[in-house]
Amino acid sequence: MATAKFFLKDQGNERGKSLIMLILRDGKKRLRISTGVSVKNPKHWKHEKQIINDGGSSSREYNIFLKDFQAKALKIFLNAKNMGLDIDASYLREKLDTKQKAVSTKAKFWEAWQKHLELKEKKLSVSSIKKFKSLGVHLRGFEEKRNVIFDLDKVDLFLMEALQTYFEEVANLNVQTTAKYLGLFRTFLNWCKMAKITKNEDFREFVIKHQPDTLKVVMTYEELELIKNTTFDQSKYNNAKSLFLLSCWTGLRFGDGSRIDESHLKKNDSGFYLAIQQEKTKEAIEIPLTDDCLKIVRALIDGGVHPISNQKLNKYVKELAEILEINEPFEVHEYKGNLVTTKKVPKFELITTHTGRRTFATNLMIKGVSHKIVMSHTGHKDFKSFSKYINVPKSEHANIIRMALGG
Repeated sequence: MATAKFFLKDQGNERGKSLIMLILRDGKKRLRISTGVSVKNPKHWKHEKQIINDGGSSSREYNIFLKDFQAKALKIFLNAKNMGLDIDASYLREKLDTKQKAVSTKAKFWEAWQKHLELKEKKLSVSSIKKFKSLGVHLRGFEEKRNVIFDLDKVDLFLMEALQTYFEEVANLNVQTTAKYLGLFRTFLNWCKMAKITKNEDFREFVIKHQPDTLKVVMTYEELELIKNTTFDQSKYNNAKSLFLLSCWTGLRFGDGSRIDESHLKKNDSGFYLAIQQEKTKEAIEIPLTDDCLKIVRALIDGGVHPISNQKLNKYVKELAEILEINEPFEVHEYKGNLVTTKKVPKFELITTHTGRRTFATNLMIKGVSHKIVMSHTGHKDFKSFSKYINVPKSEHANIIRMALGG
């Protein structure tokens, strides 16, 4: 009966590594062939279990490769025997193509990932890069927990579905976050195809499952006036109030609003305005300033208002809105896989720094401003992306139409 077992080559190479060999036996027939895999120290090779156990994160991938290598070699050996062929080691090497190293597909994938990330770092904002890096952590987790080695030539519909399931069930991500990560992953795969790193495009058969349109909380004019006219006992709330109002009146993202300096403040015949390049999209925009907004901008430049972290601003804005009893109940739906959880929460719990950007766009639309003009100030290129920021109440639709008709 034919057998195939691994053993370490007696003498390590010039770097002290020991090469793992495979011996196939069938009666008196004996063939020896290199696997192309080495261990740094002979003690890392567990002969009885036929595995590498060095405590490293890559040992799992090597062991998967060795098991596959062993099965393929034995199959080639037995097929040759059944055909009456008297083969040698060179025949096996040719069939197995051992020049391809054990983790070549893994290395190719992660080398491409790193190159793609470096290119993105030159174009995208810090927050966007963080999302790509977080995705990378999840992809490595998927490899480890699912015993998978990413191969750019083999990413297909089934792997994408498995990755989606992993995000939802193991990483415990909701549908919206899962869709975001899958979209970023597909962006990477498309880049690999365009860069001719792979010819594979089977992944394009996969359709990302998106969460149904969710609630977009915006601040009403009355609520903004209430916030503006309230002076809080604690300075942290007064500072947060100014930063939040700035977002609601300019539509700037948190990062862009936090870095306003004297160079961004301009004046023309119509008055003062901000001229700033958006960090996320690199799009240059100009935003006219009202008197109230100009006061905040000047205070920000002079240091009377100071930037704080996104996390702190989110916390303080929720707290000041709760103090002002901005607590209209809203129904919120959370989607995880096929499970939908519904609960009612007060409005102040849903307010974040991004609410300001949505408020800016929505309130301009309510006033009858063309979406093209609003988009030129928010920096959006297409209406689909822009529509995610607006939430015009149905009660306002008739007023908008009336204004458009001049009635």
